[in-house]
Amino acid sequence: MKRRHAAAALALLPLAARAELPRVRMFELYNEDKARTFSPTARKLAGQVVSMQGFMAPHLKVDSDFFVLSNTPVETCPFCASEDQWIDTIVFVRMKKRQQAARPGDLIQVEGRLEIGPQTDAATGFTSRVRLVDATYRTL
Repeated sequence: MKRRHAAAALALLPLAARAELPRVRMFELYNEDKARTFSPTARKLAGQVVSMQGFMAPHLKVDSDFFVLSNTPVETCPFCASEDQWIDTIVFVRMKKRQQAARPGDLIQVEGRLEIGPQTDAATGFTSRVRLVDATYRTL
């Protein structure tokens, strides 16, 4: 009987680990200043695996390993602009491996390592200020 309980407890470990990830909301990433400096929360969680919710913007490429997580619909390419024009309600997501695209209206939960600071993606040329890398997602 004890062996079955131990096996059941071990099976639940991935679920327990997932539940403990810090959840970050987009509005928590920036201070309320004109320079859009990063908040203490963003600086504290940078480099850690976090969870964020939002909506997948339509892919620019059908077979891509990245997408834009947004809390509102995105109509223009945010990565084609300069860092000064960055929209603070989106996050660039680089997936650990390709997943089937979610419909733009479906709420998703993304888990990945939070990176902050301006960066230009070598593969796409896109500029971002906030990224989730080695990410996975699921539809809620």
